[in-house]
Amino acid sequence: MDLVSALIGPRAYFFARHTLTHSVLGTMAVITVAVGIALLLGGKNRPLQKAAATKDMGIAALFIASVLAAALHLLMDVGGSAGVTLLWPWQTTRFAWDWLPRMDPWILALLLAGILLPELFGLVGSEIGTKDPAPRGRNGAIAALALVLIYVGVRAAFHSNAVAQLDAHTYRGEFPRQFAAFADPVSLVTWHGIVETSTQLCTVSVPATQGTRFDPESGPCVHKPEDSPALAVAQQTESVKKFLKSARFPKASVGTTDDGTEVAVRDARDSTEEASSLAVAVKVLLNSKGHVNSQEILWANQLLLK
Repeated sequence: MDLVSALIGPRAYFFARHTLTHSVLGTMAVITVAVGIALLLGGKNRPLQKAAATKDMGIAALFIASVLAAALHLLMDVGGSAGVTLLWPWQTTRFAWDWLPRMDPWILALLLAGILLPELFGLVGSEIGTKDPAPRGRNGAIAALALVLIYVGVRAAFHSNAVAQLDAHTYRGEFPRQFAAFADPVSLVTWHGIVETSTQLCTVSVPATQGTRFDPESGPCVHKPEDSPALAVAQQTESVKKFLKSARFPKASVGTTDDGTEVAVRDARDSTEEASSLAVAVKVLLNSKGHVNSQEILWANQLLLK
């Protein structure tokens, strides 16, 4: 549903991504629909439990499986950095642990192995005439999920080390006011840090291992725009207010146009995760008198001001 909203446009994607589909309320609806479809399509044709199981036991098994799958879905996305609005629509606060990248190839590999290897072993076993009494795929699923949990735990420990490294240094002579470490899709020990000081935003590559030297001056820094009437007016627009509620590290740019001023606001976090294709931003155009001519949410790669 989130990706479908992206086809509609950046504004629809901004309001849909990790909101309704990733809230407790939306998850309850997903569980209800999933159990209903499973009962409708499979209940008449195949047993849900053993042959002697009652219908109530079958519904209970489906409900427990759906709840566990939905809860795991939410936890995996909370483990990322985009943020999940668990309490939507009552609150729009986003929860994020920053442990996992947007798309983790290692988790996908473990899950695919848990699916494909039992099938391969089953084919080999059928050729030699042996039969495993356990349902095919159960052991593979248990092993894959256990390995994923261990992997996420390792990611969490490395994230803690990376955050501690960011907190222990100064950047261009300034102490950090806010900082975060975001996961690299491939490397477990290299993290992408963003540090906000009183006057600048710095992006650095930070190691998660204690023995590796961290140079806080190695990354580029951009200065925040100075306070101005144009920036103050843009911050009061409805689009910018909503964007600032979800942006982790908002970065504003102010430039002049032929008949006024353009203010662009984007999230610096998007550049660290190489997700520019689906990154959104806000553009506000002011006329020569400092009044708002237009405001829009658009794809960040369409911005002229960076």
